[in-house]
Amino acid sequence: MGVLAPYRSRGLGSKALELILAAASSHRPKIDKIYLHVQVSNGDAKKFYERHGFVHTSTHNDYYKKISPADAWVLEKTFS
Repeated sequence: MGVLAPYRSRGLGSKALELILAAASSHRPKIDKIYLHVQVSNGDAKKFYERHGFVHTSTHNDYYKKISPADAWVLEKTFS
């Protein structure tokens, strides 16, 4: 998921993510958690997801093959 730089800070990413999370939380069969990867150089994206309840759980080394840095943070959100 991404929002082009000129359109950031307008709530578009938050609204899109809220719709995705609402669909996931009401899905049958039940979805217990959702996870995603964020490139370790993208601290703004990590903060964005953490504001929406995601928690950094691990780092996946050499996750990306064609971009640098190749490592990714793994973030998870658990549905209650």
